[in-house]
Amino acid sequence: MQHLPVPSTATAPAPAAAFASGGFQVRADLGQHFLRSPESARRLLERANIPVGAQVLEVGAGLGTLSATIAASGYRIWAVEKDKRLRDQLCRQLGAFGDRARVTIDDVRRVDLDGHLDARSTLVSIMPFDADLSTALIAHVFASSRLARGLVVLPSRSADLLAADASHGLRIEEVDGIARADFWPPAPAALRVVAIERRQPCRS
Repeated sequence: MQHLPVPSTATAPAPAAAFASGGFQVRADLGQHFLRSPESARRLLERANIPVGAQVLEVGAGLGTLSATIAASGYRIWAVEKDKRLRDQLCRQLGAFGDRARVTIDDVRRVDLDGHLDARSTLVSIMPFDADLSTALIAHVFASSRLARGLVVLPSRSADLLAADASHGLRIEEVDGIARADFWPPAPAALRVVAIERRQPCRS
């Protein structure tokens, strides 16, 4: 399985700092906490092991820091974000990548994933830092047979809930940690970076 190299992002801008200094009000109901640096996004992408040519779905694209890192690495990114206030920011971040990047401003639960995702797509997302919401969103998107696997940042409680529920047919494996301070505002609880894959059906 081939993977594209992840380019250095050391000189890329950090949108979270500008939004923080500008007094942007995060929405607690969306579990909003934004990645502070492109270097953090680079580390996450290195852990995702996305196959060459795979389409990437990002749920809760936020300020586009992770989205831009994915697109700059040569992958096709579909960034879905519910907060309409972030439309212009996402378009600025991703506009230079042309057809390789797509932005949808909507609740992912109202989006036709089966109709617009390629087969064997990959989810790479920083999920909302609300444990129940992130758990529900992961279960929803993986109801689409188009998603094969994923790498997500989510609250520890979400990882525990997903791992304890076999009904969704997913295998959850913690692959890394990430600091609360890597986000603005800082995450209120411990986080995990987990890989998600579909369980293989048993054969008789």
